[in-house]
Amino acid sequence: MKVSKIDGLGSYGVYIDNVDFDHLTDEEWREIGTLHMKNLVTIIRDCNLSPEKQLGWIKKFGEPRQVYYYSLMKKYGISSLGALIRLSMSKSSQMDEADKHVLQDYIRYQQPTSEGAGIVRVSASKDKDGNSVGLFDKGELLWHSNESGTLTFTPGVALLGANCMVGSSTGFIQTADYYESVSESFRSELDEMIVIHRYTHGKINPTINENLGRSNMCPVDDLEIPMVIRSPGGIKGLHYPLNTAFGIRGVSKTESEEIFAKINKHLFVDDYVFDHWYKNDGDMLLFDNSITLHRRLSDVPNRMAYRIQHDYSELQTDFWQPYFQPNFAEKYREQIKDIVETIGIKSFKLPETA
Repeated sequence: MKVSKIDGLGSYGVYIDNVDFDHLTDEEWREIGTLHMKNLVTIIRDCNLSPEKQLGWIKKFGEPRQVYYYSLMKKYGISSLGALIRLSMSKSSQMDEADKHVLQDYIRYQQPTSEGAGIVRVSASKDKDGNSVGLFDKGELLWHSNESGTLTFTPGVALLGANCMVGSSTGFIQTADYYESVSESFRSELDEMIVIHRYTHGKINPTINENLGRSNMCPVDDLEIPMVIRSPGGIKGLHYPLNTAFGIRGVSKTESEEIFAKINKHLFVDDYVFDHWYKNDGDMLLFDNSITLHRRLSDVPNRMAYRIQHDYSELQTDFWQPYFQPNFAEKYREQIKDIVETIGIKSFKLPETA
């Protein structure tokens, strides 16, 4: 196993080569996970990992999680994901038609495995009826983070390239170096800044179904999230997803845009941006979803990748608190506890109770 620095992602990002998953030990995998949390983006090149076994390995980092499922379970008083899926398939159910369609899309995008559910196809391929079998099926994807307008967003993503990946890229921008580079006074402003999130159709991909895009990114408009948070590895940076960042609490829309423009001018520069152009199928990309944005360049027909959103609980010694602002920290503690208990995640490290 060989580790080398990614050239173009500032202080962060590593390549790992010569990983043999047929002989990899759990201890070696945990070492990779710990290294990844310190580096935000990890690219395991040309690995021999199959989609069938991807889920089992990622679960050793933490459980897969989709906040949208939780929101529907609460909305309809459902106590299990299986019951929620059955409700969406029932012609006589009282589920809203929009919710039915979105949930059925998510189900169609799932990749079944013997190890359970949690893998989503990202692909432009179609089934025999002409329906997309994957999420984000057309066009390039602009800078975004998953569940960006959600206080309890899932912090990790594992993307396994499977077929027709050559000619496309997955790009990243990390915000930690920028945060450390600004003046102390502006850093204090950023620490106190609260971003208002709204879903705007087309800001990530103009062809995506609006209901699907909203559910995946920002189900409720005007949700507030601090600009500066901590990654699961304890790195401070900006939670600044361009796909849902709409304004800043306490200032006008015009002033918000001026502040965003000031940030963009010094953040979106070559020092912090890296586009990984696939040279082969079989690359596994592990990336942070808290203070790191990602994008997709080039539209390659029949491209197939497998995505897992996941926590890092198995790699952490205690509860991960992304927010250092007391009121948001308390909201997060309450909401994440309810999510974990509702969905039934067993391995998540919840905060200790007094």
